[in-house]
Amino acid sequence: MTDRSTAPERAAVGLARLAGMLRAEAANGLFWGAGPEEEARLRRLRELAAALLAEVDRRSEAEIGAIFAADTGLRTPMPGTEFRVQCADGTRLVQRRRLRSGTLGGRIAAVAAALGAEPPADPVAIADTDLAGLPCPHTYLLVYELTTTMDAEAAAEALLPGDPDLDGELDYARPEASAVPVARPPLPVTEAARRILDQVAALAAASLAVATDHYEIERQQRIADLCADTVPAGFAYPRIDCGDLAARCVPTGADTVIFDESDRILLIRRTDTGQWCAPGGAAEVGEPVGLAAVREAAEETGLDVALTGLSWAFDKRDTDLGDGRMPLLLSFLARPLDPAQPIRLAELEATDWRWTTESEAAELDLFRGHELRVPAAYSRHRSAR
Repeated sequence: MTDRSTAPERAAVGLARLAGMLRAEAANGLFWGAGPEEEARLRRLRELAAALLAEVDRRSEAEIGAIFAADTGLRTPMPGTEFRVQCADGTRLVQRRRLRSGTLGGRIAAVAAALGAEPPADPVAIADTDLAGLPCPHTYLLVYELTTTMDAEAAAEALLPGDPDLDGELDYARPEASAVPVARPPLPVTEAARRILDQVAALAAASLAVATDHYEIERQQRIADLCADTVPAGFAYPRIDCGDLAARCVPTGADTVIFDESDRILLIRRTDTGQWCAPGGAAEVGEPVGLAAVREAAEETGLDVALTGLSWAFDKRDTDLGDGRMPLLLSFLARPLDPAQPIRLAELEATDWRWTTESEAAELDLFRGHELRVPAAYSRHRSAR
C-alpha cells in the first residue's frame, strides 16, 4: 500500500497509536490489581495518555480523559468483522464492524440469515488497522465472504451500518501470514508531547524502583521503552479524527497449537491450575494478533515458530465456556522453525511440557476450552496436509 500522507500526519497517527498503547497498559495494570501507590501511578498514566492523545485529536483532553476513565476491563486489540458480500447483480458490498455485543458466531449467523446466505465457516484473511496506519483504536478484522441472491440495494438494506472509523485502505493477510513484525522508526514528538512523555517516563521509573512482580516489571519497562523511542519533531501536529474511543473492547488473545514432524502437539502444564494447554495469552495493543501467538509461544516454551494456519476463531461464549477476562481467542496452527531447538519453559507460566498424540491428549486434564480446541486443531491439521 502506498502511503501518501505527510510526515506530520504520520507522526500524528503515531502519537495516537502511542496514546492507545499507554491507555491499554494503564487499564490492564488496574484490571489485574495493584497496591495503593501503584494504582495511583496507573491512574495518572491513564490521564497522561489522554493528554497525549489530545495533542492530535479534535476532542478536548477532558472529553478524552472521561472516556479513558470508563475503562474497566482488559484492553487488547479489538476484534471486528469484515463481510464481503457478492450480490446477484455483480456488486460486492463490504461491511466492517467491531464486535461490540453478542458473539462472533451469533454475528456470522445473523448476517447470513439477513442475506439469505450460507454462513461462512472460516475467515479468509485478517486485516489490522494498526498495521494500516489508521488512527482509530487498534482493531483487527476477521474477513468473511458470502454470496447472496439479493441485489446490492436489497443487501445493503439488510445489513447494519458499518463503523465509519474502520473505513480506509487496509492490507489483508491470510491467517498464517498474519504474524507481521513491523520495524518502526523513532516517533517524532513535539515539545508539548515530550513534556507529557517525560512525566510518563518518571512514573515508569518510580514503579520500576519498587516493583517486585514480574509482570509489572515487564509492563513498566515496556512503557519506559515507548517513551524513549522518540526524536524531536520540527513541525506541529495536524488535528486528526482518532475514531470511536469509547467503542467497547472485547478482550482477545491467541494461542498456538504447535505440531512436530510426527504430528504430535506440544502441551504445557499450567502453573496456576496444573492443567494442560497450548501456549497462549492476551494480545497487546499495537501488536498484530498473529504475532501475539508467535510471541506467546516463544515466551512460554522458548520455541520460535511459524504459523501454518488458523484452526479456529474461538468465541468462548458460543460454546458455554464463558471467560469474562478474554472471551475471544484465535487458535493458530504452527510448526517449530528449528526442530532441534530446546524447550525452555517460563516458570511463572508452566511447570512441565509434553509432545502428545490426539488420543493421548484426550486422556489429559485439559484447561477449559482445550477439550474443543485440541480436536479442532488436529482436524484442521489433517485437512491441510
